[in-house]
Amino acid sequence: SSGINAEYGQHYFKRINLRMYVKVACVAGLLISLYALWIEVQVYSHSNYLALCDLHQYISCSRVLTSRYSKGFGVVGDVLGEDHILNQPNCIFGILYYLLYLTLDTVSQTVTVTKIKFSLSISSILMSLYLAYILAFVLVDLCLGCISSYVVNCVLFGIAYPRYCEAINKSKMG
Repeated sequence: SSGINAEYGQHYFKRINLRMYVKVACVAGLLISLYALWIEVQVYSHSNYLALCDLHQYISCSRVLTSRYSKGFGVVGDVLGEDHILNQPNCIFGILYYLLYLTLDTVSQTVTVTKIKFSLSISSILMSLYLAYILAFVLVDLCLGCISSYVVNCVLFGIAYPRYCEAINKSKMG
């Protein structure tokens, strides 16, 4: 019976660590998104603003965050109109995403919430791939903040996927 208790203890601590990693990743993503918003506001307010992540002509957060792709993912304005409520800076969507993910992870660990978090993480990976393509092949730039958010999204997906598989297996068994 001590083996069962030890196994339960290891599982409990593994769960606690994963939840801590989710919190750290969400807070990091939130801070990155808030900084991106700060950069956008500063660039539009002060034409000579130089962000900390503007290191070179081709390594410029400011250039990327003021491109047409930084608002509504470069698509919403074309489809729904520039003045549509959904045509917001991408970092606003990032802020909402990380807050929602963090809230869901904090309040519940049910199968339904696990599935929602997995779906959210898949959508963030797809958007990261799309935006990374735009960054590399359309804008031909390197945005350190953007890449950092892609890494955070990969971390959240890396945590969400095994949790999702575990939740699916549990729901099939019980």
